[in-house]
Amino acid sequence: MYQEVTQRFIELLQLPHPPVGLAFVESIPENVQHMATPVPSACTYWRLGEKGVFYANADDHQNCPIGMMTMGFTMPESAQARAQELVGTMASVQYFSPAEVSALPVIKKPHQSIVYGRLDQMPIVADVVLCILNTQQAMLIAEAMGNVNWLQGGQTAFGRPTCGVIPRTMLTGETSMSFGCIGARTYINLSPAELVLTVPGDKFVGLVENLATIVSANNALAPFHQGQKELFPALKG
Repeated sequence: MYQEVTQRFIELLQLPHPPVGLAFVESIPENVQHMATPVPSACTYWRLGEKGVFYANADDHQNCPIGMMTMGFTMPESAQARAQELVGTMASVQYFSPAEVSALPVIKKPHQSIVYGRLDQMPIVADVVLCILNTQQAMLIAEAMGNVNWLQGGQTAFGRPTCGVIPRTMLTGETSMSFGCIGARTYINLSPAELVLTVPGDKFVGLVENLATIVSANNALAPFHQGQKELFPALKG
């Protein structure tokens, strides 16, 4: 379904990490296996999704109360208690205010499970495409989407929690970027230069088409800027 466009995307950006698709489903597609291995966070599934396709349900997300919340799962009382305790801890170190929790975006699409997986292996349409990028790659995508065009109002970026960009993209139909909260950086081993970007699934093909033009334009402009720089010897080194 996404094999060719995914390969093109990876080649254009020279990505070390394959993009991951997320599909919020009420019934499990045929031949998609359950990920029964316990994980500490919802974002851990993004890394696991780079290796294959699987589904995870509400119970599988219970170790991550904030992720369970943003992913739109109904939280049992035990998970609600852990969420309140976590928010209390965050508030005590002046990291996260309880009021901020009520403003978090959450998945509204009815679902019982989430199918995660490498985009080029997804057997169904992805609601969201999640990419782990460096800042240069993020700039190219922003240019391809028109998000850094001053006529369009600029790129929207968030910090915490990183998983909030998934519902934000589904609710708005726009790309969303997170610089990577401390939780995501710990669980999925983001490097200091990496961030997380989400793209609406129905806009991904168009993004890749525009990306080819943007990458070509950047490659054409690079020699000009390099030559201009070399006119100023004091800047060499």
